[in-house]
Amino acid sequence: MTDSQSVELGAGHADPAEPKKVSRRRQILATAKRLFLERGFEQTSVSAIVREVGVAQGTFYLYFKGKQALLPYLRGEVLQHYLAAFDESATDRSQPADVRLARGLARIHATMAEHVPMVRVLRQASSSEEVERIWSEGRETLSRPLTQLLAEGRTDGSFSLDDPHMAAHLALALLDDLLFESLVWQRPAPPAQTLAHATRFLLRGLGSSPARVDELVPLPASSQPTTASP
Repeated sequence: MTDSQSVELGAGHADPAEPKKVSRRRQILATAKRLFLERGFEQTSVSAIVREVGVAQGTFYLYFKGKQALLPYLRGEVLQHYLAAFDESATDRSQPADVRLARGLARIHATMAEHVPMVRVLRQASSSEEVERIWSEGRETLSRPLTQLLAEGRTDGSFSLDDPHMAAHLALALLDDLLFESLVWQRPAPPAQTLAHATRFLLRGLGSSPARVDELVPLPASSQPTTASP
């Protein structure tokens, strides 16, 4: 969601009618979200949305140009959940940066699992070019707190890296589709196993020692090497 969209949802003190407008917009968005999740984006028409809300179809177009115009708001909502989840763990400066990173990734993964149905709707509702732009913008937003955390890790000795901003983008590019696909299709492995391997890979790339990686994120039992029977 852009800054202007956020303001549009929450501001408007000068116009006495603005609180009602904001409430109606949120009602339309909430109804559309529910119908998208129940029926799918393509199967949900504007007429179905306004029928559920109980307003005339013309009222919808006072707030949105069309059904596609709802998507940035719904994407922004998902992104805010991701940011909040990461902040819960990553901003605790009583812990080293590598601990906060591992915990932050686990929280984002758990939040992603909660919102997989909505993310699937958003991906299916967008063209391939739009999907790439959307998730590129999302990575840019998520890269800001991650860049800060990686910079702190370079300072406290948790990480060895050249450029925190570039490292943040590399990390997010690695994790984005990988974690989503593991949650939806169990590929390349079930979610918990995929998260553990991805986090271990990332920590090693950031300069953590093998012992430290094992301490922070133990290798999943199903991935432990087996010993041949004598």
